Amino acid sequence: MSGNEQARPAATGLKRRDICMDESVTRAINAMKRSEFIATFGSVFREAPWAAEEAYECRPFADISALKSTLMAMVRGAPQEARLRVLRAYPGLETLLSVASPRERIMSGTTAPAGLDQLSPEEFAQFRSLNKSYNERFDMPFLLYAEGNTAAGVMKLLEQRLRHEPEVEEAIAFREVGRFADPVFEAIFQKLATRNGD
Repeated sequence: MSGNEQARPAATGLKRRDICMDESVTRAINAMKRSEFIATFGSVFREAPWAAEEAYECRPFADISALKSTLMAMVRGAPQEARLRVLRAYPGLETLLSVASPRERIMSGTTAPAGLDQLSPEEFAQFRSLNKSYNERFDMPFLLYAEGNTAAGVMKLLEQRLRHEPEVEEAIAFREVGRFADPVFEAIFQKLATRNGD
């Protein structure tokens, strides 16, 4: 699914008041000084405050969606080492498996998303083995916004994505990064909307 396809439901569901708020916030963003803009949006993507620095030069933005797309474009267009730093800054499957391990569950009482804390020992070992293969092949963590997934679904995706070419897999990983960034961006928007409405 493309970024445009993901954005369409939100856009079509906007009420007139929401559209006006979006326009009001967009005007406020376009009027920001460089330092304020970077301070506001420098944390949208981990390890990438420079994305906000570069995105600032692309003002004015037509709307909030255009701003987010521009920030992502700055990250995707960065040199390879910078892109990898961003990807490695997000919690990969190994992090989820660590939380899901029997020892961790007993010691901390934590639960893992996608039912990963319900794995049998054999399934757990299979996940670990495939994840190790992924890390070795792509030199980055297996990124997946796990909310709404099942362990079987995660396993299927892991097996599929292991067969991708590196450039294809990097694009998919950044799609997942975008999903991680959505709540961060939404929180910033809501804060600006509240401030702008005062």
